[in-house]
Amino acid sequence: MTVVTASCPGACGELFQGMAGGEYCLVSCPIDVRSVIRAKSSCSEGLAFPPEMGKTGRAARVFLEGRGGFAIGRVKGLPEGRGYASSTADILAALACLARLEGVSLTPEEATAIALSVEPTDSLAWPGLALLDHRCGRVMEYLGPPPPMAVLVLDWGGGVDTVEFNRRHRPSDLAPLSSLHGRALDLVKKGAEEGDPEKIGRGASMSARAWNGILEKPWLDECFALCGRLGGFGVCVAHSGVLTGILLPPEAGEQAEDILKRAERELPPGWRGAVTSLVCGGATIEERNEAS
Repeated sequence: MTVVTASCPGACGELFQGMAGGEYCLVSCPIDVRSVIRAKSSCSEGLAFPPEMGKTGRAARVFLEGRGGFAIGRVKGLPEGRGYASSTADILAALACLARLEGVSLTPEEATAIALSVEPTDSLAWPGLALLDHRCGRVMEYLGPPPPMAVLVLDWGGGVDTVEFNRRHRPSDLAPLSSLHGRALDLVKKGAEEGDPEKIGRGASMSARAWNGILEKPWLDECFALCGRLGGFGVCVAHSGVLTGILLPPEAGEQAEDILKRAERELPPGWRGAVTSLVCGGATIEERNEAS
């Protein structure tokens, strides 16, 4: 029996979400928190997975096209309904495991298409930042690796049903924001191309501000004020979640304790936080072994 373990980063919401060239798209903000999935070949003919991994199981069935003989499980997961891209991270890590067991490879586009067959999907399959039509997959564009940045992740609790949110909010509702979205996306794209964290931060901030009329985050002004006092590049949000991220210089990772204490003093109560890093997307095989 062969056992494969893979991981995929989650996200702190999005650096951009809105209309891009007439399509409803996003650019996920991948961070160094990971979903870890394990898969193994088995003697059974079916596909085994826990009931709480229904979305991952559905994606696995699409990939396997009716083939069986595998079992998948979650070693480590991410909080659901907050904006961590937990379902996408689970699915991409599971697909990486199954592809390795099958002796094939999946491109980011192929893996994303499978994930999209299950639900709206984050742009985490690429080895960097990517623009994705997260509902239909008509737009898939790799933007490049992110410049070094730390991220103060602020989790305000609660949750959002992302499937229901995407059902209720139609792209046509965003038409009045198309010009602003275009400017925000242009900044994020140029920031990725040029390795310029300030441009990415400005674009993310524009996107976050524009979205506040769709899914209000009452503490957003306080987060922007803290960002300025910390010398940050900008603020990103989970457009269909509860997370806020403050984009900071990379050396902020070495000052995490002080930054969190300052956030406790200056932000409204009710959040949990951590300082992590902006990372490249893409699932990674962690280990493979033969078990008896």
